[in-house]
Amino acid sequence: MPTKLDRRTRRDSDCRSIAAAAFFEEEFPRLAERNGALVASGMRWLEAPPLTVEVGEQAWSIAAEGEKLVAANGNVPGALVVALSEDQFSRVAQNLVTFNGLLVTGELQPDRTNREALSSWDALWHTLLEGWTVLPEQLSFVDRHGQPLDLNASFTPASDPADIAHFLREAGFLHLRGWLDPTDMARISRDMDAALPDYSEGDGKSWWATLADGSRACVRLQDFVERSPTTQALLEGPQWDLLHRVLAGHDHLERKPAKGRIIEALFKPVGIVSGPSDLTFHRDCHLGRHAYACSRMTVGISLTASGPGNGQLQVIAGSHRVGIPVEHAKTRPYLPVVAMQTEPGDLTVHLSCTLHEATPPVSSERRVMYTEIPLAGGPLDTSVEGVRGDIDAILKRRAPV
Repeated sequence: MPTKLDRRTRRDSDCRSIAAAAFFEEEFPRLAERNGALVASGMRWLEAPPLTVEVGEQAWSIAAEGEKLVAANGNVPGALVVALSEDQFSRVAQNLVTFNGLLVTGELQPDRTNREALSSWDALWHTLLEGWTVLPEQLSFVDRHGQPLDLNASFTPASDPADIAHFLREAGFLHLRGWLDPTDMARISRDMDAALPDYSEGDGKSWWATLADGSRACVRLQDFVERSPTTQALLEGPQWDLLHRVLAGHDHLERKPAKGRIIEALFKPVGIVSGPSDLTFHRDCHLGRHAYACSRMTVGISLTASGPGNGQLQVIAGSHRVGIPVEHAKTRPYLPVVAMQTEPGDLTVHLSCTLHEATPPVSSERRVMYTEIPLAGGPLDTSVEGVRGDIDAILKRRAPV
């Protein structure tokens, strides 16, 4: 059976202060009993060293002993050492932030030679807390009839909705071909040009990047839907309603009103040298809060065609099911990498746990809009808007670095 969309296991209301000493004495034994064998086998697969966590003057080291995971007081030779404050450890222990999240925000500054080991333990810590394996051994891709899945498949509005919903859960992404009118895409692109003069750097509603010639260019427009009647009509129209129902399958998705920051319009110019535009492989839960909000979806609306010349979305199939460390994904992914070439009116969909990247344009500009579809509220409801805002702020602040 493919992975369910709803992977939430934690509530914001349950968050508390967790002291490192109490964690290793009380919670670690239970976690090691449940997920320790997965972590130990993952350490061997990734060739990851032991992990030493220093909090104040105390230290604990996590290591594999055969199929068991053990923790002991003090440092061990050859371990990755991560120094945290009590507050940082408390947040890490509850998946409010990841090791990589602390690195991106500048709260954690390990030696550069430890970056790959840190990335491995970023994934292994998820394994410890949530049982999210890094091992690809049991992973296969099959359609709902049990036959091999064509990862390069695309779906039209006439495709069987059950096939579409199954593919998304099995592979972690979708390419939906011809779902929207290309004429509307051209209208929206003109709306972007018309709205651009009303945005300025530092206005809190746009993102900017530096081009090779030293000039600054706007790369993202927020609060865009009210400036584009065609976009608003699209998000309130029957085709978007169909999309929601097809993507939901047996899960429940939130249907948000077409206002505010429900959608962002992106310019993808040639020659960006710094700034928040084309990110290499990452997950949308990469900085933290996977257990509170995943798996939500990001839908890309292709206003222009996309491909190798002007950039395209690439995903790592199955990476919502296997926790490939991000640094491995960038250099030697061990699951299939799929590039999606689109035409105006095509949609791309990826889950928040799926590794994805946007390749930079090299010959011509690309334009695309992105919107997020979260899981519907319920026992594990959380402020997805706040999560997205926090992550966007971090990425925007740290992109030049």
